[in-house]
Amino acid sequence: MPEYLSPGVYVEEITGAQPIEGVSTSTTGFVGMTVRGPVSGPPQLVASFPDFVRTYGGYLPDTAMFHDYRNLPYAVKGFFDNLGQRAYITRVLPAGNAAATDAAALVGGLRTRLAKAATAGDTTLYLASTRGIDTTITITLTQVKNGISTTEGPLAVTAYDDGHGTVTVAAIANSYEVAYTSVTTSEAPAVTSCRLSAKDPGAWGNNIVVQIQQSSMALAQVASIAASLDTVLLNTGSNFYPGAIVEFNKGKTKAYKKVKSVVGKSIVVTNAFAAVTDLNPDAGFTVTTARSCEFDISASWTVNGATVSEKFKSLSMDDTIPSYYGTVINDGSSLLAMTSGAVGDHLSDTPFILPSAPDGLTVPLVNGVDGTAAPTPAAYIGTDNGPGQRTGIYALEDIEDISIVAVPGITNQDVVNALITQCETLKYRFAILDPAPHAGGTAPTLDDIQTQRKLYDTKYAAIYYPRISVYDEVSNSDILVPPSGHMAGIYARVDNTRGVWKAPANEVIGGIDSIEVKISKGDQDILNPEPNNICCLRDFEAQGRGLRVYGARCITSLTEWKYINVRRLFIFLERSLDQGLQWAVFEPNDQKLWNRLIQSVSAFLTTVWREGGLMGSKAEEAFFVKCGYDTMTQDDIDNGRLILLIGVAPVFPAEFVIIRIGQWAGGSSVQEL
Repeated sequence: MPEYLSPGVYVEEITGAQPIEGVSTSTTGFVGMTVRGPVSGPPQLVASFPDFVRTYGGYLPDTAMFHDYRNLPYAVKGFFDNLGQRAYITRVLPAGNAAATDAAALVGGLRTRLAKAATAGDTTLYLASTRGIDTTITITLTQVKNGISTTEGPLAVTAYDDGHGTVTVAAIANSYEVAYTSVTTSEAPAVTSCRLSAKDPGAWGNNIVVQIQQSSMALAQVASIAASLDTVLLNTGSNFYPGAIVEFNKGKTKAYKKVKSVVGKSIVVTNAFAAVTDLNPDAGFTVTTARSCEFDISASWTVNGATVSEKFKSLSMDDTIPSYYGTVINDGSSLLAMTSGAVGDHLSDTPFILPSAPDGLTVPLVNGVDGTAAPTPAAYIGTDNGPGQRTGIYALEDIEDISIVAVPGITNQDVVNALITQCETLKYRFAILDPAPHAGGTAPTLDDIQTQRKLYDTKYAAIYYPRISVYDEVSNSDILVPPSGHMAGIYARVDNTRGVWKAPANEVIGGIDSIEVKISKGDQDILNPEPNNICCLRDFEAQGRGLRVYGARCITSLTEWKYINVRRLFIFLERSLDQGLQWAVFEPNDQKLWNRLIQSVSAFLTTVWREGGLMGSKAEEAFFVKCGYDTMTQDDIDNGRLILLIGVAPVFPAEFVIIRIGQWAGGSSVQEL
């Protein structure tokens, strides 16, 4: 308790009932094959279908091997078409997959491009980069156009101008176009340890366009070399940094050193110069300049007409500094990664260890493979390698906000059992199951769906029948897809507009063209009641009511839990109370705490009742909350147990609207005269 040691006014805060906030019930977790994306770790959140495309790619190609496993993108599209708002995606990958790589095609030395077209007879050539070029080397021009290669060189460089990016050579014999011409130098060593690959496995990586260009962060003039021969005074030390490789341009020749430290306007190099005159300008020149040597990596990937582009500037091969390409790419790129096993180079003091593309600009990524066999049930179930390292269905456990789960189109019993087990274990998730196709992929019959339903008995899942038809942008035609993604969107839509206590039924299914099988009332008379409890999708177009969900039952034998909205209402209440009452742990277990808990829970349930989530004309008829000696014994209290007893009266859906009508003899009579 507070201390009062001297006279005065003391202001104290008092704490009343803690408010309980209702948890989200519409966040969905999907598991399935995608074009790209991470294959382990926490699922990634997407908030729209374009967001999904950017992170996981668009629609999968319809190959014979993966035909039955390409449903996830259509499910996600259906989820957002039906006003779902948040979805987490876990990618499943077939065996035999591989990430696209540069195939060790990157080279060191210097390879660049023409910056301007050159005409036969020209002696001045404009290059994209003059790094490493001086009058001691030669250059070679190579033009490849329409399959015809034209090569000229080696051409001796008689002069160069780094500021304008030009070199002077003897008159060239041919004309060269910018788009087709690369430039190589005789400078050695032509080797680099830079290695790039696609961020994630799959053939998608073969379509990434990667470009590498030489760049410089810092440029200054040399004033002098200190007597120690390892310190160079510049007119500015701005943008120079420890680990930078510096190119000193003396006018006709160049020298290279690595920066050890920067002190004001001076840079200290790792290997000392031989003499104080080493950086004197060459004859005919008055200034020696110093510029840092870095490189830029650009990457782009196009899918469904949208392009994902990124550029990383001023990178280094020194793995001891923040600008090391491996660190920057692995941490910041959504398209690229440093190939596993690649190493940096923090010892070299020449820029020729920096990477160049084989043609001076573009690096092809090759050998990306989606897989050599269809994904197995084990791949969908995944492995539990601990938090942040789970795969498949197990990975959904890393995201507590998920309350609806689905594995679109996968009806293997082991996979479905794993999904149901997760829901029953966590107790705050609900699974949406899809109908299995008949042999040969044809429409499942009434017998098929009843046989499938008999495999399961759970109050944490519902199954929908039949499949639905949607427009496919890949084939430019309609295709059949499982309904789970669209249903998850409808769950979310109803939760957000009406409340989780409203049955997600008699709702229009958005984003579809038709239903695979037109179910009659007689068919639904078989599928809907116990023991089947199969939720049907119905075609009411003839009545002008479109295509609708017309079932709201869990696949359970427990009558009190047969309705989806009742089950999900209790999930909502239990999860909200679980999170909202965490503050009470380790509080003194006495009457004050009991009263505060009763107030908090009652206020929360009153809000739910007022919004239509509970039965009763007044709150007392909708719920009760008890906490005290009538819910706990002294033994409970002595052993640290606080027991709340809560009862609620849920609203049940009006599944059968019965109209009773008959003749009525009124109070008047009619007579003929």
